Amino acid sequence: MKKYTDLKNKITYSNFLLGKVLILLLSALIFVLIYQNSFHSLNFYSALATLLLLATAGYRTFQFVRTGSRDIPLLESLELSILYTLVFEIFLEIFGNDIFPLSFLLVPVLIYGFGWAGGIISFLVISILHVSMHFGAGTLVELSLLMITTVVIGYLLRGNKERLGSYMFQRSSGKNIILPAMISGGAERNDSVEPVGVKALKSEIRNTLGILCDLVPNHSIVLYMKMDDGLYAITDFISKSKDYIDRGQRLNFRGGYLGWVLKTKTQVLITSIKNVRKNLIYYNKNVPIKALLATPLFFKGDREKSESEEKIFGMLIVDSFQQDAFGDKEKLIVSLISDRIVEIIDRFLLSEKVYLSSQELNSFYDFTQKLNSTSDVDVILDHIIDTLTRLFEADFVGISLVDEEGGYSNLKRVSEAMKGHLEDKEIPHDDTLIGFVAESGKHFHFDDISARSQYRSVFGKEIDFALGIKNIKSVLIYPFHETFQDVENVEQVVLGCVVIGRRTKNPFNAGEISLAKIICRESAKSMTSSLNFQKVKELAIRDGLTGLYNHRHFQEMLSYTIVHSDRYTAQASLLMIDVDDLKIINDTYGHQAGDTVLSSIGHVLSETLRKVDIPARYGGDEFAVILPNTNKPGSIAVAEKIRSRLKRVSLRSDSREIPVTFSMGIATYPQCAASKELLIEKSDRALYESKNHGKNKITHYEDISLEELGS
Repeated sequence: MKKYTDLKNKITYSNFLLGKVLILLLSALIFVLIYQNSFHSLNFYSALATLLLLATAGYRTFQFVRTGSRDIPLLESLELSILYTLVFEIFLEIFGNDIFPLSFLLVPVLIYGFGWAGGIISFLVISILHVSMHFGAGTLVELSLLMITTVVIGYLLRGNKERLGSYMFQRSSGKNIILPAMISGGAERNDSVEPVGVKALKSEIRNTLGILCDLVPNHSIVLYMKMDDGLYAITDFISKSKDYIDRGQRLNFRGGYLGWVLKTKTQVLITSIKNVRKNLIYYNKNVPIKALLATPLFFKGDREKSESEEKIFGMLIVDSFQQDAFGDKEKLIVSLISDRIVEIIDRFLLSEKVYLSSQELNSFYDFTQKLNSTSDVDVILDHIIDTLTRLFEADFVGISLVDEEGGYSNLKRVSEAMKGHLEDKEIPHDDTLIGFVAESGKHFHFDDISARSQYRSVFGKEIDFALGIKNIKSVLIYPFHETFQDVENVEQVVLGCVVIGRRTKNPFNAGEISLAKIICRESAKSMTSSLNFQKVKELAIRDGLTGLYNHRHFQEMLSYTIVHSDRYTAQASLLMIDVDDLKIINDTYGHQAGDTVLSSIGHVLSETLRKVDIPARYGGDEFAVILPNTNKPGSIAVAEKIRSRLKRVSLRSDSREIPVTFSMGIATYPQCAASKELLIEKSDRALYESKNHGKNKITHYEDISLEELGS
């Protein structure tokens, strides 16, 4: 019973063994009845067999049409071809051999639908029946002509299948998300005839999974997509056991961990896998997985739909041999990557379905393609300005972004090139139209803002004057709404606004407002995706305890700093910091106390240093700070500033405050060292001298005596 249940969960009813046996028995029965000429005059048995055959052929056809797939397994191709051929033979027997010429169309059509294998099996069935029942010279001539027309017409039809099929599938309609089987990882495709859009979609999804593979420890990463028939298929995967991935499956998640993901629409983390066969359903063999992290995929950008109407269309799964492989950091990374996949697919589907005027369609397609090609916010903003300038009849276009701390925005782009010096100017939200739109989240348009008594200022009096906004009459301001997948978060977060102005009283019509909405929505998706990628990158290069850069990123940035210093003949200093007697603190007060000290150091360094400085956790209780364009006096001054701030770091135990001290060592490039390795070595030696001379000191390598260096 368990084996039966597993099979039923793994594959659809049409592929189930019992169904295959029934179809085989039904086909054999029809053969026998045809040989007995039972269809010349229908009796109870032949009528019942005919109804069963029509029902079976109709059901299998309905299943095939629902899948929205142009790829069908060989066994099913042969099965459907035999069913159609037997239906044709029954009608041939009922109406006489006069309708035999219809076979000249039947077989080529089967070749078009099911490939050469389906056409050949149909031709063989027809030939066997006619040679055995109507043998003669005329029969041989008919079959020869049938073979010739089958080859010629079948070849012509197959040659145009990709173009015709692509047209039909792109015009498919329905509420479900239609993802043809040709993008499924299990489908065998000829890349030379694969549509360019599908190639780009598959490539971008694969690149995104590759990024996830680099950021999160894993054994396998599996991406499921919901097909138009409601079943889930593996679209793509990366696995160290790729031969064990059941890439051809199409199934429902009726239970288990993955079924729970679909039911709750939430991310699920499992660190103790039970019932491996039921829950690790994407493997065809037992794999010793210890941890599993699954995230649902669904669109969240359409605010007109309620949360109850949001339907999951896919699932991203990451598993590992290590039981503790996934924590909060990995959960956030997987969630952000899933957002990126949603944006990729959403943009692909939108480009297939959106209908605008010919000029707008071409511009919109170019717009989305360029958005899709970059994750740089600055490039996205430039592209938005360029697109709006071309699409709208406008005298002014500007973009503002809301500051992370809130309360004001920054002017990021204006269409007038000569006004570039105004970029990054702060825009107050009080009594400005930018503030009104940013805080309300609703778009604003007015025929003549010069006639308004309230909210006449767009960016504020100073910026409006510099930009000549006083001459603007008709204005349209549309917000960028952040897009996200968190089902609990329903608040519309405004990233910024786009401003389109005209010097004449020329109101914006409904079509222009709709176009601005589409552009802002797509731009917001790209900006959100870009910001999410920045978060992912930050997570990958940050130390979890202190929030500072990790050792690997420190090495990369030190190499970059030295190259930059060589190029511009500049100096750079490296500051090493070590907590004095951290082992004693851990032994006396516990490791949690030591972690508190380390975390406090990270906070102090982040607050104290310049934006260009690079603080990192070098390892254990040792920290490093890269100081670009900083000589010896400057580096010592920075060290003193840090030490004064670090005096605030202390421990409390039994109402007593226990002071914590720090030792520091500095080396400057290129005076102290000619390479990155030597710079690290000499700053570390300076740190050693601080420790050796009583701790709680700052030492520059150049101040170490030759006698001390020789010791």
